[in-house]
Amino acid sequence: MIASLRAESLKTRKRWANWILFGILLLTFILLGYVLTYVVLSNPPRNFESRVPARILKREVFPENLIPNMLSLTSTIGAAIMIILGGLSTASEYGWLTIQTILIQKPSRRAVLLGKLAMLAIVTLLVSAGILAATALTSYLLVTIDGSSSSWPSATLLLKGFGALWLEFAVWTAFGMLLGITFRSTAAAIGGGLTYLFVGEALLAQLLRNTEGVKEVLRFLPGVNAAGVNASFGLTFRNLNATTQLVDATRGTITLLAYLVVFTVLGLLIFVRRDVGGS
Repeated sequence: MIASLRAESLKTRKRWANWILFGILLLTFILLGYVLTYVVLSNPPRNFESRVPARILKREVFPENLIPNMLSLTSTIGAAIMIILGGLSTASEYGWLTIQTILIQKPSRRAVLLGKLAMLAIVTLLVSAGILAATALTSYLLVTIDGSSSSWPSATLLLKGFGALWLEFAVWTAFGMLLGITFRSTAAAIGGGLTYLFVGEALLAQLLRNTEGVKEVLRFLPGVNAAGVNASFGLTFRNLNATTQLVDATRGTITLLAYLVVFTVLGLLIFVRRDVGGS
């Protein structure tokens, strides 16, 4: 496994797609989550309507709301990027036919995949740390430019927020990894993952969240549980337009951990048992 981890580390660093994905993720969080929000709320259009004044809403990009504002993008662009990352890490081995070459070197299939999983865990940790650091710096710069004052979250809240970010990124990465192993096609893995995310989670879950019967099923979806975890942090001001969550933070955390285990075990079982050269 150690040798596989070292090999995965080299491939991860050399694969330009990973750096491009991280750059897109970082820019999206900074520009959409902070800069654009600050600019719009600092100069609201004439037809701007909100039960909360723009000068109060603007504080969501300040340090006091660092964690909830950062987590607000994890279920959309954050989840999409991590699904692509996970899918590329496994499906590309089949597309380039490198998986056969790796296994010819006599590492066990279990060792190969465990090394890949360990590397993905490290990558998601580093990505989460990078996102937290970048958003914290951006938040500090914006409150300084605004000339306002804002307190930082407590160390405990920062740690919990970072843990939530890492857990959610890890779950979506493991989901992409599983799709890559299952479909053995980069396009199918990424397409299937994004379709589920934006149609199943973002569209249907929002349209049917108040439908009896369906609502009970939605409570088991990873995105719905991630939203429940994120909502527990909340903004320092009351958001009157906030959506009522279907699950609480405790259930959301337990469900996400269960998904992480399930995705990992299923990926391992499929990879170990199935012919890697078959169609």
